[in-house]
Amino acid sequence: MERKEPVIKEDIQITYYFTAVFMAIGIALVFYILYQKVGKVNLFIILLSVSAGGLPVGVIGAFIDYKFSERRFGKRSFE
Repeated sequence: MERKEPVIKEDIQITYYFTAVFMAIGIALVFYILYQKVGKVNLFIILLSVSAGGLPVGVIGAFIDYKFSERRFGKRSFE
């Protein structure tokens, strides 16, 4: 039985600038909303801000970073 070697594609260098910006915006927005409701800062509010705002909004930024990197390097055919 013959095993096929996987085709290795060239690495696309992705910069994560939009990811960091979108995460910061998401964290700040959720933190601001929670701070208005609770009125004090504690560890739970900080962790909730990071997990509820930073991570989901950061995924959008990562997708934008990937698309920009893909466009910058162009569509290459891999063989």
